[in-house]
Amino acid sequence: MLLTTRQRSQLFSQLATMEHAGIAPAQAFSMIGGDLPTDARQALAQTAALLAKGSDLAKAGQSSGLWLPWEARSVRAAAMSGRLEPLYKHLGEHYASRAQLFDRLQSRLIFPFLILTLATFVAPFPALFQGTIGLGGYLLRAAGPPLLLYGGLRVLAFAYRQQLARETGATWAKLLLAIPVLGGLLARQQRRDGLFGLLLLLESGVPILEALPLAGKSIADPLLRTRFAGAAAALADGRSAVADTLNRYGVVDDPGAVALFASGEAAGRLDESIRHQLRQWDTQLELQWDTLAEWLPRLFYAGIAIFMAWGIVSGYRGIIVPD
Repeated sequence: MLLTTRQRSQLFSQLATMEHAGIAPAQAFSMIGGDLPTDARQALAQTAALLAKGSDLAKAGQSSGLWLPWEARSVRAAAMSGRLEPLYKHLGEHYASRAQLFDRLQSRLIFPFLILTLATFVAPFPALFQGTIGLGGYLLRAAGPPLLLYGGLRVLAFAYRQQLARETGATWAKLLLAIPVLGGLLARQQRRDGLFGLLLLLESGVPILEALPLAGKSIADPLLRTRFAGAAAALADGRSAVADTLNRYGVVDDPGAVALFASGEAAGRLDESIRHQLRQWDTQLELQWDTLAEWLPRLFYAGIAIFMAWGIVSGYRGIIVPD
C-alpha cells in the first residue's frame, strides 16, 4: 500500500492534530483517514488494532504498510523521546511541498503529451491514405509511441516507489541517475532527502553515530548510501568533527553548508544548522525543478515537430506525381 505524496501529507497533518489534542494513538488511528483510499483506511484500522494489543507505534505502522521504512525509524525515535507532534508536522510539511512540486511538473507536461499523442495519429495518416499500411499498422504507429512513453514513465515511477517501500533497487537508481540533466538533479534531491532524514532522527534524540547510517538507508543512490555509512564509521573513531567528516566522505559537498554545519556543531545546534541549510537547498531545488519543467515541453515540441515531419515525408515518399 503506497500513498501519494499528497495523501501522506494529509495523513501526517491529521496525526499531528490528534497528537496535539492528546488523543491516544490507538484511538487517533481509528478516527482519521476518512478522505484516504480504501486500502489506506484498512491500514489505519489495522494499525489501530495492533496498537490496542500493545504493539509499539513504529512496528504497528510498518506492519500494516502505513509507514515507509525510514518513516518508521523516525517514528520509533520520536515516540521514545516524546516528540511525535513535531515529527508529524515536519513530515506533513515535507510531503505537502513535494506534492506541490509534482503537481507543477505534471501540469506543465500534460499538454505536451497530448500534443505528442495528436502528432502520432497525424503523422502516419498519409501512409494509410495511400494504402501502404492497413488500419492495424496505422494504429500501431499512432498509439505505439505515446503508450511506450507513458508505460516507461509508469515503470520508472513504480520502481522508485518500490525502492522507497523496500529500500532496495540500486539498479533502478543507477539508471535514473544516468539520465542527462535529470540524473544530476535527482542526485542533489537525494542528498537533500538524506540530510532531511538525518535531521528528523537528530531532532528525535537519536545520536549522530546512529542517525547517519539510518538516514543513509533511505537513499536510493548506492554511492551516496555508502558515503553515509562511511561517515558514520569515521565518526565512531572520534578523530574529527561532524561537519569535517560529512565533507570528507562526500555526504555534503557544499563549502557553505560545511561551514554552517561547523558553526552549528560548535554551538551545540547542529540540527538547527541542518534545517537552515535544507531551506536554502529547497529554494535552489525548487528553482531547478521549475527550470526543468519549463524546458521539457520545449524539447517535447521540438521532438514532435521532427517526428511529424519525418512521418509525413515518409508517408508521401511513395506518391507518384503525374507528368
